[in-house]
Amino acid sequence: MDNPTVLTIISIVFILLGAFNMYGAARRAREARLRGEKFKWFKQIKALLGIEYLLLAWVFMLTTLYRSATVPSNIKNFLLIPYLLLLVSAAVFAGLVFRRGIINSRTLRTQTRSIVSNANSNGTARIVNAHATETASAQDRSQDLERRRERRKNAAAARRRRAGKA
Repeated sequence: MDNPTVLTIISIVFILLGAFNMYGAARRAREARLRGEKFKWFKQIKALLGIEYLLLAWVFMLTTLYRSATVPSNIKNFLLIPYLLLLVSAAVFAGLVFRRGIINSRTLRTQTRSIVSNANSNGTARIVNAHATETASAQDRSQDLERRRERRKNAAAARRRRAGKA
């Protein structure tokens, strides 16, 4: 890891990865704005990954600079502070990426469970779309509520019959 050529190549790779992920996050932000949704960068794994990769690129560039013989030794002492700050912030962003990945996988898991639980009697799944439920008319929602109440009432009556109380 002492070879400056390897460190430079690693820095370039991290810069490219960071730029690619930041471009993807910017594209998602633009699409969200067009749909009228709020975009929070700290909830997007691509934005977090892009920032992490760019921080790691800076860490490798500072390492290259620190190990080069062209930099005077009194300046090398001042490079240590930004190096440590960038390294710690890259570790924090790595933790945020890990956390966001877990949250996203849990969200996907609960979405698939809700799709399965909303399966019709013939076995086909009814996909519940958030926009569709928001734009549904008040009459549709009241009919849906009434159906749910009726189902719950029938299920409670069935439980009472099985328990021998009805």
